[in-house]
Formats: sequence, C-alpha cells, structure tokens
Amino acid sequence: MYIYILFDTADKAIDYRYPSTITEKSTVLTSKRLFTLLTLIMITISPSSNAQTNPIQVGGSIPQMTLTDQHEKLWTVPADTKLVLFSGSRDANTIAQGLLSKKPAEYLKSMNAVYLSDMSKMPGFITRNFALPSMRELPYSLGVVLNADETKTFPREDGALTAVFLEKGKITHIEFVKTTDGLTKALEAQ
Repeated sequence: MYIYILFDTADKAIDYRYPSTITEKSTVLTSKRLFTLLTLIMITISPSSNAQTNPIQVGGSIPQMTLTDQHEKLWTVPADTKLVLFSGSRDANTIAQGLLSKKPAEYLKSMNAVYLSDMSKMPGFITRNFALPSMRELPYSLGVVLNADETKTFPREDGALTAVFLEKGKITHIEFVKTTDGLTKALEAQ
C-alpha cells in the first residue's frame, strides 16, 4: 500500500512519502481533503450529543419517538398511557401476540396500554415482504421500530417483554414479562 500526503502551506509544499518510492497508484491527499477526512472520522466515532444515551428509569419519562404502526400510520404514545409494552426480540413478540391476538382490536386502548416492537435488527427485505404484511392482520395497533436509536434507552431481557408502567407520564416501575400469564397480570395491574 502506498500513501502520498501533500500538505500545502503558504510558502512551500511539504511532501511525505511512504514508502519512499511512489507509483502512479498512490493516493494524494491535500491538507483540505485530509482535514475533511479526519473531521468525518471524528464525527463518526464521537457520541451524538442529540441522542439520549441514559436508559429509561423510574421517575423519568418515555422518550419522544416518531414511529409508524404496521399500517404505516403515525404511531405515538398517548399522554394517558399507563403501560408501554416493548418487545426487543422474537420471543417477546410471541408472548405479546399470543395474548393480544385473542383480544378485541380495542383491548390495548381500553387498558391505556400501547405495544411497540423493535424490528431494526431484521433485514429490510424480510421486514417489508414478510413481517409487516403478517402484522397487518393483527387486530391491534403496533408501533414498529425500524431505527434502533428510537428504543436504545429501553431495558431488555432475553426472551421477555419490557413492561413500563406510567402514571401521569412518569415511569413508576419496570418489569420483564416472560409468559402470557405474566402479561395478563401486567395489563390488569395498572
């Protein structure tokens, strides 16, 4: 590999070559290009100041999210929500769908609960062509997370739904639900 870096200064050009024999296949970087490249690298590896990095916790609130449901309609967490069910895995989705698919379409709304599922790790082709079409048959509205940054603050446990209990928009406690019976209890408890 050959690297040829040329720094332009006001008086002269400083020429750095490695190895000392340069061929036509060498890469030439001017100081402006090098500065741009280094800036892009720093932006890429530095944490975003806009992103919320702290996990949600008791006493806090659910972060604002811009999501759509399985029918590609705007989906939000209403102000009067008392329970947010979050699924970050296929096993957690199975628990939720096992119970909710047997309930009437307005069941979650009547319980002041919402359900969102993180599908960001699923390949886009599978999501668009298989997962979303099958979810459109569900009788309830489901918030679909396609960008992992939207829910990176939600705690997760393998094979469990995350149940976030709210009162007046503030988190009162967080539970991990691993069975449909546990989900029924969580829905009835709030």
